[in-house]
Amino acid sequence: MKALTLAALAALMTGAAFAQEGGPRIGEIVWPDIDSYCSFMRADHNFVYDDPSSWRWVLFTNFPVDETDTIEAPFMRIDDQLRQLAQTEVQEIDGGVVRIYRSHDVDPYRVELTMMDGEQGSESAGYSGTIKVSRSGNSSEIAYQGDCGV
Repeated sequence: MKALTLAALAALMTGAAFAQEGGPRIGEIVWPDIDSYCSFMRADHNFVYDDPSSWRWVLFTNFPVDETDTIEAPFMRIDDQLRQLAQTEVQEIDGGVVRIYRSHDVDPYRVELTMMDGEQGSESAGYSGTIKVSRSGNSSEIAYQGDCGV
């Protein structure tokens, strides 16, 4: 049973990796009914709540442990591996913030998440921007959209 559960979780966590010319591959995490605080998808992705195959994320976060920083440790699929990131810096910009993260690898990836403020709802806040992943002098960048709880 345990092996079956692990196999099912692995199947949920696999997602298509999209090749970025020469840079790290930013993949998708397929996770229907994810219970996350922030969920970001590719900017051109069409999310349909009732279609589990459309629950594809490029970055997500767990619910915060406390209120100090609600998205300090996100997860991404980079070069076909699910990686947890550690926040190293936050920079205020006009209309949003830029968050800098690093992976926990020996040769870490650097992730720059530009978060432009979007529509504010009663239970969530929208964001859009870019995610740039760099390592060893190579980088890849994608546009995203999504939201975080409030």
